Amino acid sequence: MGRLLVLLVALGLAVGGCRRSSEEAGTGGRTRIVFKFQPLWGDPKPFRELLTQYERANPDVELVTEALPNSSDLAHQFFLTSLQGKATDFDVLVADVVWVPEFARAGWVADLSEDFPPERLRQEFLPGPVDAVVMNGRTYAVPWYVDVGVLYYRTDLVPRAPRTYEELRRFTRDAMAKTPGIQGYVWQGRQYEGLTCNVYEAIWGHGGQSLGTDGRVLLETEPAREALAYLHGLIADGLSPQTVTGFGEEESRRVFQEGRAVFMRNWPYAWSEAQAEGSPIRGKVGIAPLPTKDGQPGWGTLGGWQLAVNAHVSPARRKAAARLIAHLTSPEANRVLALHYARNPPRLALYDDPQLRSEEPFIASLKEALVRARPRPVTPYYLLIADVLQSEFSAAVAGLRTPEVALTRAQKQVDHLTGEQPPEVE
Repeated sequence: MGRLLVLLVALGLAVGGCRRSSEEAGTGGRTRIVFKFQPLWGDPKPFRELLTQYERANPDVELVTEALPNSSDLAHQFFLTSLQGKATDFDVLVADVVWVPEFARAGWVADLSEDFPPERLRQEFLPGPVDAVVMNGRTYAVPWYVDVGVLYYRTDLVPRAPRTYEELRRFTRDAMAKTPGIQGYVWQGRQYEGLTCNVYEAIWGHGGQSLGTDGRVLLETEPAREALAYLHGLIADGLSPQTVTGFGEEESRRVFQEGRAVFMRNWPYAWSEAQAEGSPIRGKVGIAPLPTKDGQPGWGTLGGWQLAVNAHVSPARRKAAARLIAHLTSPEANRVLALHYARNPPRLALYDDPQLRSEEPFIASLKEALVRARPRPVTPYYLLIADVLQSEFSAAVAGLRTPEVALTRAQKQVDHLTGEQPPEVE
């Protein structure tokens, strides 16, 4: 891992045109800022040009870029350790959608409300990403690019995308009967964060919410019980394979892309793989919002990354960092990341952009799903409670515990970790 980190840092320096170590001061009296991010992958030239544009517009700033390992867990651990230690060797950081509340509550990322007022974000950006970065009426990060859970289906095996859970079950059953040996619905059932995303999508699809009006994480609810029973029922009834309890994104994708499944829940990245030359299902795949209990379009889990500012750096560096974030989250930058790196824009207007609709029609088609995307519980304790959610959700989906028992256990543990008290029963 040490060698990998050195290699990725070197790549990051090459992309950003860095010429000196992170310990040197800015030259010529310029303010020096460091941008820590995970590699975008692909041709580095368009991203390098974005950074060069910022440097031209800000001759008083010396910009350095440094890359981190392309692993969310490793990046989180790096920032956790560095920010807790009040490190000042980087200014702008890329944060996963579930990190921002944690970092904001700890005072590790700067309040950006003056430069990015919440009301302006709500006018210009998709609602889900804004909900993930605005807390108590203050802005602590700005959405950079976004992701959402969606449903893939075989257009040659089913009449259309199912709108309800009952239709999903019926279409799956019919397709499996007509195509011997094919599996039904594959999704992410392994005990990890992907399972949590799938469960919350089912909770929302059954009419549930992530948080109460008082901010309490809601688990012991009827929609949550129905959601876990639904997911377990897919496996118990043979509509999802038993092996789905060991599936992550790639395991699901491989089964679906090899033509061995009717439906798949996954992220948009799987589309390009399915349509690649040589793919057995090329031209036979549709994509739609997830189904729900009552048939309205489903709410996919919000994914993606945000840009934040290290709260420990000087005011001058904060101002330069805020200008970099404004540049990298501009409509023009959104377009570059979409066209060259297939990163879904967080700005709503981009989905009606003629160039994007012409050159990346798939990204433009995600508008409805992204407008309805919801974040996992927005709480500073999310990383603390994630293990509890994964463990109890997994036990219920696999049939090791009933949904009622798993949710009661989860609620008790989560309330303890967040310091919440259950409401009194009158």
